[in-house]
Amino acid sequence: MRQPDAPRYEDVYTHLFRQPQPQRIQIGSSQADILQPARGFLEGFDLTMQTQVGCPAGCFFCYVPAGRMLTPSDLRGSRGERWGFEVRRKRDVHKKLRYHLERGHLAGKTIYWSGVTDPYATPAQETRGIWGLLNAAPAEQRPRRIVIQTRFRPDRDTEAIAQYSQATTAADGGPAVVVSASIGTDQDEFIRAWERAAPSFGQRMDAIRRLREAGVFVVPTLSPFGFWGDLSGTLEAFRSWSIPFITVLFFKRNTPSSNTPPRFLTYLERHYPTLLDPHWQAEQLHRMRQAYGRSRVLPGKVGFTALTTPHQVM
Repeated sequence: MRQPDAPRYEDVYTHLFRQPQPQRIQIGSSQADILQPARGFLEGFDLTMQTQVGCPAGCFFCYVPAGRMLTPSDLRGSRGERWGFEVRRKRDVHKKLRYHLERGHLAGKTIYWSGVTDPYATPAQETRGIWGLLNAAPAEQRPRRIVIQTRFRPDRDTEAIAQYSQATTAADGGPAVVVSASIGTDQDEFIRAWERAAPSFGQRMDAIRRLREAGVFVVPTLSPFGFWGDLSGTLEAFRSWSIPFITVLFFKRNTPSSNTPPRFLTYLERHYPTLLDPHWQAEQLHRMRQAYGRSRVLPGKVGFTALTTPHQVM
């Protein structure tokens, strides 16, 4: 079935906020710590780690600007119009991580990296240095598990992630690292229209493949679930890479947490109501389960919670 045409990002921005989009991203700095206790929907995690405030991807569907307690109001804007156009990089990230490692603050913990800002929408030297510190840390200082949530390119650190994964034994017998790789569509025109700075579908698939070839535990997250041209082909690729299970999140409204921003929901209701149709969503979930196995396609909170103990799903 032919999918509807996607608009340009700048046109969607103008439609949502009734003003032209900013012409550049403002880069600032923050003295805030990189670790925080996990709260709210992050049940099952002990800590969250984020090395910057704000995200340059500029995804219209991101739940963060809709959650008033998740990020500063002057960074997101009163209507969410600043989200994606202002980033504050935290100072002394590596120094702070070393401090927490040496004092045992991460030892045996399950870390969600990150609940607010994409960890790989950051400079390469930053994540490279983080893995360098983690790989140098003695076993007793290491977390039980690090879950990386990203729609960018963690495969730039494939060697370091694989090294850490292979050298770290989790007390519960599960993987030391889980990469939760977000892909909502295989249609690049919709990625460009709604996720401005995020990598293409092909780039994300390449990242998953490279990580799996290195033995890293990867869980593709079809989120938020959009239009697909060849969903069956994507699932077959996952199967060929021995992906143990996938998670699925549809566009959300009126749920306890992490809802799609109201302005974007109104936009979808007007232009792409299919994506919000519960019957259509149920059909897509059934289709995925038929192709991949019922127990290997986990929707909503069930899928998210499974990231904390992914070996139990297997």
